[in-house]
Amino acid sequence: GAGTGFDDPAPEPDLRECPKTFMKNMVPGSEYFVLSGDTVTTPYTSNIELIPKIFRLSGASSDTVYLGLDVLKEGANSRRILLVITNPQGGGGGQLQNTYVERRAITQGYQVHVMSFTPPDVALPNHEGQIFLNEIVELTGGTFFAGTPSSTACVNLARDLRVQYMIGYHSTNAEKDGKWRRLSVKLNPQDDGVKLKALIRRGYYAAKEPR
Repeated sequence: GAGTGFDDPAPEPDLRECPKTFMKNMVPGSEYFVLSGDTVTTPYTSNIELIPKIFRLSGASSDTVYLGLDVLKEGANSRRILLVITNPQGGGGGQLQNTYVERRAITQGYQVHVMSFTPPDVALPNHEGQIFLNEIVELTGGTFFAGTPSSTACVNLARDLRVQYMIGYHSTNAEKDGKWRRLSVKLNPQDDGVKLKALIRRGYYAAKEPR
């Protein structure tokens, strides 16, 4: 996963501890990296003690998300997610167009999860930026949390990811036209009353014939 950092003075303890709390509740041995702005401050490792205790909390721009997706390509595990920890000003201010980053996220197929924490006395949110981050989440089948700093939210996300399983399919449409194809998954009610939730990508682009 990847997170942003923290401004001085350090924010609420729940927010400061979120990255480490998240990794402690993931599958043992899971690797991670930390990205702050446009810099990888902690390269891939499974040692959660190397997660910084204090670093800058900034609004994750489109550039940050793009860089995080790019670093994910180097991961050793077949299943990879990008965790963006940001504030209500997150999502704006990048040089890259949002649509370009969104297409990259769709093409790579990795889930993007966003934690948008609102510390006390925060400025007004960047609505356009938050819409961009929420759009990335929906396109990739991730989750979006918006609220006050909470280590519980980080724990719950990690535990949810641990009990997920992935499904796939082969399309009956063999055309390599590069067009957008929408996905839909329906869940049948369980006899025992257990509620299931499907986190799915909104769709994908078909392959193109080489020119």
